[in-house]
Amino acid sequence: MEMMMFVLVSAVAMLINPYAANPVPNDNVNRIIDLTEKYNRDLNERFFVEDVSDLADNGCGNNFFCKVHDILQKHAKNDNEKEIVRNLEIFIKKSDMDCKEVLKKVRPSEKEQPLPDLLGNLTKCIQRRNFMGNVTQAA
Repeated sequence: MEMMMFVLVSAVAMLINPYAANPVPNDNVNRIIDLTEKYNRDLNERFFVEDVSDLADNGCGNNFFCKVHDILQKHAKNDNEKEIVRNLEIFIKKSDMDCKEVLKKVRPSEKEQPLPDLLGNLTKCIQRRNFMGNVTQAA
């Protein structure tokens, strides 16, 4: 009885939607798949940057601020990111940091982190710097 009911329901479903039984490749749908894969790759490139957590966890020194500036300067796409870079440049100049020299001693991280995590570390380090004062640290 259950089998008969299943066959009957399947037959009705096939009558209502015959395309389900005979799928035809749809170039438009295949193009959507290609575009979503490309978009995902672009998102990874746009939203993942070098991980600076170790620099933040080790005292938020000049090496951290120089590295974040270097990353964001290469990455800045929108107005908010460009504004952060501009303000970091001002902060670095007023703090007499020589980022070229500092960055020579900072090893690149092999890990990546989402951009919001980098910005979270930046916020944490700025708050720490404001609370504790200027703490210089080389890599």
